[in-house]
Amino acid sequence: MKKTYFILFICYISINFSLFSQISVDNTQHIARASKHKILDTTIIATKYRMLIENDAQHPQNRKKEYFMILQIGKQISKFSDYFSLKSDSLSTILAAQKITINEAMNKMIAASNGTNRYSLNIFKNYPTNKITTTDRIPLGDTYKFSENKVKPLWKIETGSLTVCGYQCKKATTTFRGRKYTAWYAPKIPISDGPWKFWGLPGLILKISDDKEHYSFECVSIEKPKYTSEIYMLDLNYINTTKVKFNDALKKFNENPGASIQASGRIKSGLPDKIKSRPYNPIELSE
Repeated sequence: MKKTYFILFICYISINFSLFSQISVDNTQHIARASKHKILDTTIIATKYRMLIENDAQHPQNRKKEYFMILQIGKQISKFSDYFSLKSDSLSTILAAQKITINEAMNKMIAASNGTNRYSLNIFKNYPTNKITTTDRIPLGDTYKFSENKVKPLWKIETGSLTVCGYQCKKATTTFRGRKYTAWYAPKIPISDGPWKFWGLPGLILKISDDKEHYSFECVSIEKPKYTSEIYMLDLNYINTTKVKFNDALKKFNENPGASIQASGRIKSGLPDKIKSRPYNPIELSE
C-alpha cells in the first residue's frame, strides 16, 4: 500500500511540477508571488501544435501521449514550449497580484490545469547567434539549461501538397538526429522556423512526423497576438550542463528512478525497494 501511495505521489508531482515552479512563497507572509522572468523578445506570430509521442517504442500504445505546444516567434528569438504551462504563467501573475496565499493559488492553478499533460521542455532559437538554448528537468529533480549550435537539417524538397490549418503546404523530407521525417511547410508564411529544433525551409513548418510516427507535430492554430505577448525565460536556479550530460541523466532516471531519487536527496525515507523502470524513447537517437 505504501508503495502504491508513493508511486501516485511521484506521478502527481511530475504532472504538476510546472505549476509549482511558477509560484514561489514569501516565507513570512505565505503569500504567493509569481516567479521572475527575463524578457527576450516580443511575439509577432504564435503557432499552436498538437504533439503526439510514443513513449514506449518496444510496446506501442493504442493511445499516444498528447501535448499541446506553442511556438512564439519574435524578430530575434523563438520559443517552443508547453501551451498550458504558458497559460499557467499568466494565471500565476494574476493570482500573485491578488496577494492570496500559496495554498489558494495552487488550488486555483491545479483546477485550471483541468488534467492536461504538461511538458517541461523549452527550446529557444536565437536567430542572430545561430544558437539553440534548451531548458528542461529531470522528474522530481532540478531544472537544467544547455546550449548548442542551431544545426540546419538537410532538407529534400518533394512533390506533393497538403492543406494544414488553412494553408497550402509543400512537402520536404530529411534525416535528422537519427530519425527520418516528412515535413509540410507553408510558403505563404515566409518564416524559416518550426516546432522543436526544426527549421531551414522556405516557410513555416506546420506539420512534421518521423517515419515510425513516434513523434508528430501538427499545427492547430496560428494567430498574431492582439496584445503584447512576451517571449521570456523563467529566472530559475538552472544547472548549466551540456546536452549529452542531460540526456544521460534523463536516461539513467528512466532506467532506475529509485536510484536517481535517492541520489537527489529529495526523499530520504519511505522509498519502495524497487521502482520499475520507465519507457524511454528520446526524440534524438544520434547527434
